[in-house]
Amino acid sequence: MYFGDMGSNIHTMFWTGLFGLLAAAPVYAVIWLFTRRRFPAGAGIHVLRYLFLTYLICVGMMTLVPSGFDAAGGANLVPFSSIADALLSTSEVALQLLFLNILMFVPMGVFLPWVFPKLDRLYKAVLIFLGATLLIELLQAVLPGGRAFDIDDILLNAFGGAIGYSLFALVSMLAGKKEALLREKIACAAVLALLPAVALGFTATENGREFKYGFSYTLMVPEEAQFTGQEEVPRTAMTYVRAVSQEGIMAGLAEKLSIAGQPREDGGHLILEAEGGESLTVFPDGGWMLHLRDPDGFPPDEPDEALAADAAKFLQEHGFWQEAFGPADINDTFGVDFDGTERVNGKQAVFRAPENDPALWGGIDILFDDDGIYEVYSGLYQYAPYREAELMPPGEALAEIMKTHRCYVAVEFGTVTSHPQKAVLDRAELVYDWGMSAAGQNLPVWKLSGTFYDHGRQAQGYIMAPAIRG
Repeated sequence: MYFGDMGSNIHTMFWTGLFGLLAAAPVYAVIWLFTRRRFPAGAGIHVLRYLFLTYLICVGMMTLVPSGFDAAGGANLVPFSSIADALLSTSEVALQLLFLNILMFVPMGVFLPWVFPKLDRLYKAVLIFLGATLLIELLQAVLPGGRAFDIDDILLNAFGGAIGYSLFALVSMLAGKKEALLREKIACAAVLALLPAVALGFTATENGREFKYGFSYTLMVPEEAQFTGQEEVPRTAMTYVRAVSQEGIMAGLAEKLSIAGQPREDGGHLILEAEGGESLTVFPDGGWMLHLRDPDGFPPDEPDEALAADAAKFLQEHGFWQEAFGPADINDTFGVDFDGTERVNGKQAVFRAPENDPALWGGIDILFDDDGIYEVYSGLYQYAPYREAELMPPGEALAEIMKTHRCYVAVEFGTVTSHPQKAVLDRAELVYDWGMSAAGQNLPVWKLSGTFYDHGRQAQGYIMAPAIRG
């Protein structure tokens, strides 16, 4: 089973939970009608049972409802093989899969002994967890949707359930609500003792990855894709890392701008405030903002050429100018009046670094009102060469993202962007894009271009995919 990107799944989880709550109502009503005399219960127990039913419905939706984006069928019958592959690989997605397969059954371990008090032994609960997840895996193998049977999913789910059960059992013991044999206490304690080891394993594996891409999980990956390009492509490429730390950026900016004082940390941001009201903020990613004063809300009268010259002079005087900058783009900025109407309230001079320069990426925005410059925002990132890295061939990179869905897809069919059925990609270009890297790195990315097909329509587009092998 595949869960995708953890961050982007929050929205999906919310709606899945809401649907589960609503769907559980008629189901629980029917159950109550047939069992109310045989199994009478108070309001608290009914709420508990209702939440348990909601949880089961949500698990069913996450594991059995075809999504169209799961890995194409097959089976893994070798215990611990896919777990080992995930821990030895550099795939962030694979690690998330392991973690979420454990996490998904933790509530099951809490609910079962709570709803069924006679379930008072860990081994009994584990047998139920194994049976439940085995049923899920068998249904996944036979239901449409292309999901694969994986014995490691069974082991991970059962371990998650054992964690939940052990937490509930030990809390009950400590609260004096449950008497247990010594071996039961030892078994539950042993399960929980494994948690630090598991957490350290995930952390060490994640931190051990030398190169970290920042691609999000996407539903836009074609159902089928092939790379047909025959041109020679690079086999290695230079990687880059951020040249200066957040603290170093703050120290350098404070010196250039002659702002004295001790910066404070606020939510990962470093903020330095001057006595005159100016403030300098350096963001965790290395971007920064210089706030000189509050805007008055009225646009400048000067022509665009004069604003561009003033902006360039400001950058040059303070040591921010880059010879690689092109001409400034001058854009209007907008605000909203008290009556709700939108109007122009200023101008913005934008200087950008050249595209595909791995050592310099982004740009600087300078904001004007009719009194001059009031704010400067820098999304300009400088990188230093790190080392040469081996690249995957484009076809291999494409096959990898077909499994992980960690990439960026750009294609439009008319004015509608949709999940395409097929892609035939015949061109590969090696590019650098800071936004698709992580951990302060700037890594090479394959831009695979070609033709996308969807229900009789076709369009040109491209896929951005990780390029470094391993």
